Amino acid sequence: MTKAAFFDIDGTLFRNSLLIEHFLKLVDDGILERKIWTDEIGPLFSKYENRFGAYEDYLNKSALAYQKAMIGLDKEIVDKYAQIVLAENKDKVYNITRNAVNKHIEEGYLIFFISGSPDFLVNDFSKLYKATDSISTTYVFDENNKFTGKVIPMWDGESKLSAVSKLKEKYDIDLEKSFAYGDTNGDITMFQLVGNPHAINPSFELIENLYKDDELRSKAVINIERKDVNYNFALKDLSVEFLKF
Repeated sequence: MTKAAFFDIDGTLFRNSLLIEHFLKLVDDGILERKIWTDEIGPLFSKYENRFGAYEDYLNKSALAYQKAMIGLDKEIVDKYAQIVLAENKDKVYNITRNAVNKHIEEGYLIFFISGSPDFLVNDFSKLYKATDSISTTYVFDENNKFTGKVIPMWDGESKLSAVSKLKEKYDIDLEKSFAYGDTNGDITMFQLVGNPHAINPSFELIENLYKDDELRSKAVINIERKDVNYNFALKDLSVEFLKF
């Protein structure tokens, strides 16, 4: 059996969200109305930025607004801006996870990116980091290459559970000897399946749920990157008071 490392992208490897960057680029060039961003997403971002709102709420609602705003957009335009976003943002990643990807590749692990961002962004982003394979949210285009508004999501725990299970069967993976890296509660099912879960700058919801699960609390590692310093903690060594901050 082979060993693998499973990586979420947004907030785990990439320091922002590929979807958000694509959204902003389309808005900045007038492809999508700026009103959509300023009225729907701007207030959510301000709440998160000022620590009055949850990161996951901002990200999830941004994805829904983006999905709605993109209806009818031609795939050629979507792909053009995807390439611009990747060219401008490909190196804006956390050292923790970039080093982890490289280390696992050197050690012969299979590398998988499992992301809620759109497939037209994730597929090429994963190639830049030499991933074995990637699974992401599929955006459905019609016979005229117009976006239909329909997606097959890959941002929730159930979807990621299914994705890892399929990859396990396809590549004959020993999950107990494998690693998973994520930052939000949507990644928790990946953590439950592998022997070595790593929470990267985790959201409060994720770290709280990890702590409540006896098995996950005993094996999870928390990785925090701030400025030019990386902090690594075994979750079992953290106090409840720390978690309730």
